[in-house]
Amino acid sequence: MSKGVLVLVNALAIPIAIRYLGAENFGIWTTITLALTMLLVLDLGIANSLTNFISEAYARNDQEHASRYTTTALAVMTCVAGLLGLIGWGLWPHLHWGAFFHISSAIQPETVSHAVAAAFVIFLIDLPSRLATKILGGYQELRTANLFSMIGGVANLGILVLLVKIHAGLTAMVAGSVGALVGADLLCLLWLISIHKPWLRPRIEHLDRTAARRMMQLGTEFFLLQIAGLVVFNSDNLVITHYLGPAEVAPYSVAWRLVGYAAVVQTFLIPALWPAFSEAFERGDIAWVRQTFRRTMWITMGTAFGFSVVFVFAGRWIIRVWATNAAVPSEMLMVLMCVWILISTFMNNTATVLVAKGKTRMQAWCSLASAAVNLVLSIWLVQRIGSTGVILGTIVSYIVILIFPQTIAALRLLNQMEA
Repeated sequence: MSKGVLVLVNALAIPIAIRYLGAENFGIWTTITLALTMLLVLDLGIANSLTNFISEAYARNDQEHASRYTTTALAVMTCVAGLLGLIGWGLWPHLHWGAFFHISSAIQPETVSHAVAAAFVIFLIDLPSRLATKILGGYQELRTANLFSMIGGVANLGILVLLVKIHAGLTAMVAGSVGALVGADLLCLLWLISIHKPWLRPRIEHLDRTAARRMMQLGTEFFLLQIAGLVVFNSDNLVITHYLGPAEVAPYSVAWRLVGYAAVVQTFLIPALWPAFSEAFERGDIAWVRQTFRRTMWITMGTAFGFSVVFVFAGRWIIRVWATNAAVPSEMLMVLMCVWILISTFMNNTATVLVAKGKTRMQAWCSLASAAVNLVLSIWLVQRIGSTGVILGTIVSYIVILIFPQTIAALRLLNQMEA
């Protein structure tokens, strides 16, 4: 239900925003909000590694183990946020956001700079706050985390409607659209450590070098995966904005979001399967992992294929009705988006097995290589065939570099563990 509400909120927010802001401002708004997601890679992989260590503590029923990792992770993330804040404060006067976004004379560079600054401050708050979701995931209580996300999503939509009614500017739209979600993360963290699981409340004596070292070791591999994911999932709009202008972001971004609904079943399952697989590996219940992996693959690929067929034939019409003619992509872009979502769905299933076991080294380096090829191809192709070249670069890089080694590694892990 929570995920469904978030999908609905997202579906309603896009036409409201694009009709109010117009194509160029919508492109800037979308790029900034996606860049906020990109910056979360600066958590150094600590957040994702925390899920595995909390799952480890949950399997052992060890509250002190969980507390040491939680305290240490919160301390590290707070320090990282503070350091990034100081760096941002020093660099800001020397950054020219108007030139970066390739804006027209109708938009003041100061407006864009203020919008980016608001998003950056909110990001710093979210760095430690988002650990709550990872902790609840490790305890397999994602239903609770999703409830807070749902509250944040509904508040996000309400704030967006209010800002449109009072004719707020771009800066307020950016701050309002991301502030509610981050506020929900912060509220979840405070509730978690003060009421729900008070043994996780940070204590100085629970700062642990061993915990920090283990999180950094596994976190480094997650960090490489996050860098790769950042390039694959979040750099497209930046490339299009820089080379084609922000107005071209609208059709690409809206098509991406629509086709993303083809993987909606997977988005429901994967966050819960990761800690469940991790606990099952810790307990040695490999038969359950194999059975669940097969079922998940059939369910997610089947639904993704069904949605993709619909979007290939009716996606442009849906977008025209949903988000106006300004956001309608080309037919080829829709087809390539649907091809990509099938590849992505398959790869996310195999990746879940590897990250749950902590076997991410090969996956991390292959993903990083794929991301580098993706970025180079996207920049080269976007200048020759337009925005279609960006998604084509993503597809080619995954097929050439990542699909086969990651799939083989996941299947080999399942077979070896069973043996």
